[in-house]
Amino acid sequence: MTDENDDSLIQGFEQDSDFLWRDDRWWAITTLFGPLLLTSVLVAFYALVNGAASARQLVVTALAAFFVLGRFVILGGRDVDSGGFTPGQLALMVFYLDVMTAIIISWHAGALFRIPWLGKRLRFLMHTGREVLDDNRWMRHTTFLGIIAFVMFPLASSGSIGGSLFGRLLGLSRAATFAGVVFGSVLGCGTMYYGATVINRYVDQESVVLRWGGVAALVVLIALLNRRYRKSTASDSSN
Repeated sequence: MTDENDDSLIQGFEQDSDFLWRDDRWWAITTLFGPLLLTSVLVAFYALVNGAASARQLVVTALAAFFVLGRFVILGGRDVDSGGFTPGQLALMVFYLDVMTAIIISWHAGALFRIPWLGKRLRFLMHTGREVLDDNRWMRHTTFLGIIAFVMFPLASSGSIGGSLFGRLLGLSRAATFAGVVFGSVLGCGTMYYGATVINRYVDQESVVLRWGGVAALVVLIALLNRRYRKSTASDSSN
C-alpha cells in the first residue's frame, strides 16, 4: 500500500512538471537552468578575484556541505586570520545552496523523479517526508510553519531537497514551498552560525587535531544516524 501511495504521489509530481513545461516554458527553463548558470558565473567570478586554488576550495566545501555535512559545515568555520572560511561565509554559502536547490526542486521535482539514481533518492526523501507528516499531524494544520520547522532542524532528510518535497506534500504552492524553505534555511543557518561563534570562542583555532578530529567525529555520527534512520524507515515500510 505504501508503494502504491508513493507511485501515485510521484505521478502527480510528474504531471505537475509536464503542465509547467506546457503552460509556461520560459519560466520552466529559467527555474531549471537559471540556478545552474548563476552558480557557474559566481564561481568563475570568485576564481577571478581570489584565484583558482581558493575557488577549488570553495567548490569542495560546497560539495561536502551539500552531500555530507549540511549546515553542520558552518560549525567548522574559522576566524579571518586562521585561514579557510569564516562561519559567516559558510552560513551564506549554505543559504545560497538551499535557495538554488529549493528553486529547482520546488518547480521541477516531477522531472527529476525520472532521472534513475536521483529519482530513487528523491523517492526515499518523499517517503520519509510523508512518514513525518503521519507522525506529526500538527504539521498538516500549520503547513507553512511546518515546512519551516522541517527545514530548520538538521535532521535526516531535512534541508532544501527534503523540505521542498515536504512542502508539496503539504499541498503548498511552488512559491509558498520555496518561501518556507528560505525562512527555514535562514533560521537553521543562523542557529549554526551562533553555534560556530561559541565554538570559536572556546576552541583553539590552531589546534588542527582538535578541530578536524571534531569534524571527522561529526561526519561519522551523521553517517551512523542516517544509516540507522534508513533501516528504521525500511523496516516500517515492510510492516
